[in-house]
Amino acid sequence: GLSLIKFQGTGIRQIFDFYLSRIFVPGLLLIQVFMALRGKRRRQKKVALAAGLCFVVFFSGCAAIEPEKRMYPLALGAEWSEDGWTLIYGMPELPGAEGQEKEETGNSTLAITGVDFETIEKIYDRSQEKYLDMGHLQVLILKNQLVQSEHWKELLAYLEKEPLIGENVYVFRSEYPEQIMKWNKNGSSTGEYLLGILENRIPEQEKNGVTLRQVYQQHYENNTLPDIPEIILQDEEIQACLE
Repeated sequence: GLSLIKFQGTGIRQIFDFYLSRIFVPGLLLIQVFMALRGKRRRQKKVALAAGLCFVVFFSGCAAIEPEKRMYPLALGAEWSEDGWTLIYGMPELPGAEGQEKEETGNSTLAITGVDFETIEKIYDRSQEKYLDMGHLQVLILKNQLVQSEHWKELLAYLEKEPLIGENVYVFRSEYPEQIMKWNKNGSSTGEYLLGILENRIPEQEKNGVTLRQVYQQHYENNTLPDIPEIILQDEEIQACLE
């Protein structure tokens, strides 16, 4: 019941990582230390307890990053050209990345271009003050040109190495992914809107989307991509071509 409560827009999705790393895991370790020390001599208790506390401090507290110091992209766009890769993060009110231009229109996107994904990550790290948390990604949008080439395999290899990106992320394609990513209407981001098209329906009206898990599976089986649904922007409205 408590997980359904939100306070000032903050809910279980934003605080779970903090709770898990700073409260649950350290608390469980302390309980185990006390249980192990029951019936032992006082000196042994002090030594073991001190070791347990050191473990908690050095392996959980220091590594944790508070939720308010993170950015949570809901959508990720990917483009490839001869100049390299462009990743477009769908997240709110970020300053422009180093060497990147961004219109001051309140759009919740950040586009970074680099020769490879490692370069893009380095540009983000040295130009943005908040940690990039990909654990809430809901939608992946590929440029049509990328789908038609062989470079999508490089993108899949990169995504597989990201432990926070789940395989239940929905995959789309578009001729203009950056325009789709910048779309914003009635306070809904692109990720939330597309997720709603697929999931906020009664069973008789549910649409079939393609997940990252299905993309991985077909890639492993026959080295091809499944039929990825296309997104078009018509009359300032997003339309997803789903079966």
